[in-house]
Amino acid sequence: MLLEPAPGSLLVGELWHPDPSTLTGEQARQVLTDIVAMRSFLAAVEALAVERVRLACVEEARRAAEPGAGSRAQRFGGDVGRALAVSEVAVAEGIGERAAAKLLDAAESLCGVQLMVLDRLEAGMLTEAHARVITEETATLPESTAGEFGIECLRRLHTRTGRRRTPAEFRAAVRSLRERMHPDSIRARRSRAEKDRGVWVKPEPDGMCTLTAYLPAEVGLAAFNRVDALARSQREADPDEARTLPQLRADALAATLLGSAQDGSERSFEEVPAPAAEVVVHIPVGTLLGAEEEPGVLEGYGPIEAATARALAVAAPTWQRLFDSDDGVPLSLGRVAYRPSKGLRRFIEYRDGICQFPSCTRPVRRAEADHIVEWQHGGTTDAANLQLLCRKHHALKSLGLWQAERLEANPDGSAGDLRWTSPLGGRAVAGPAGRGPAGRGLDPTAESPPSQSDPDPPPF
Repeated sequence: MLLEPAPGSLLVGELWHPDPSTLTGEQARQVLTDIVAMRSFLAAVEALAVERVRLACVEEARRAAEPGAGSRAQRFGGDVGRALAVSEVAVAEGIGERAAAKLLDAAESLCGVQLMVLDRLEAGMLTEAHARVITEETATLPESTAGEFGIECLRRLHTRTGRRRTPAEFRAAVRSLRERMHPDSIRARRSRAEKDRGVWVKPEPDGMCTLTAYLPAEVGLAAFNRVDALARSQREADPDEARTLPQLRADALAATLLGSAQDGSERSFEEVPAPAAEVVVHIPVGTLLGAEEEPGVLEGYGPIEAATARALAVAAPTWQRLFDSDDGVPLSLGRVAYRPSKGLRRFIEYRDGICQFPSCTRPVRRAEADHIVEWQHGGTTDAANLQLLCRKHHALKSLGLWQAERLEANPDGSAGDLRWTSPLGGRAVAGPAGRGPAGRGLDPTAESPPSQSDPDPPPF
């Protein structure tokens, strides 16, 4: 089988491989070895390309900030050139911005102080996984030490007997080396690292999610030990307990975070009261009334089963009806007002679902309303010309570094997708969550604080 470059590709060459079904087991294993070497080569080429994109974006950001460049600065709170580069790489490779940021970090290291590592990677003498270990462990080293550190890492790639260490073994060896070579005390590094602490949630299939916390080591271990002790005590107290230890740990964590019985007795996960924090669920009227079993949408997660949606609706202290123009809430304010009304904002939140920039999944309730055609250029305040963007992507658009264009409306009347164009010529399409033009339904929520209006005056 012969693989040729796609039309317009700048990667020139041919790759041939035999039909895998005709190979012996030994030959198929050799193909796997060859693929590893090819991945190493492509990773090196990718690093070089990503670094060139970064440099080009830094230049574009510099031009946008020049006096008379035709765009107004917007509060950003970060490196505009880097933010632009992250968005370019994310859109070009079809990945999330967190993954793109990691690619940028690795590329800057490989094309800077770790050129020897890049050479080994390009020659297939180093796997992509091993190179990633070096760049990640180099991240907080000063440049004066990072180069020497990379050379020492390469010397530790193999054991004394000549066996190449696995990536996990290599990371353990490299981490010990890093501790010895780092010029800053561990106390100073700890102080800097603590600034990145946080908690994240990742939606998982089948109504589940993963909750992750980045904490100081002693705090995280103490929290785990506490949850583990609660789980083990629960199992010891009830010999007939059917839950596994991991399940008991998860239930103990939920019970600890969300509340416990007033009399101090243990309470199962199912008996934990609903959290006081805001929970938003969109429920079609038919589902709410029990006439349909269409899933509800848990904001920040996705579809949930109808029974769970109804249970959340019963527990909700406040409700909001989502109207459309047929029900009396105008979806267009024209040039009468710059800021959307509460009803119009609620409609756009429901329609868009997430930040409308490609590859971004930040929730709309923390996003900013943006005029696709800017207000100062004659743009109107209506559903078709409004979108919701997170703070960062709103800033990039306001600086003129990304351009957005609303495509033709869908046959059912719902808003069309958005075509985005980057300063480097990249194009990508994003768009609303596809919940329909009207979205007639009920939106039960826990009591939410008053929404904060966009603090910036026009034209942003």
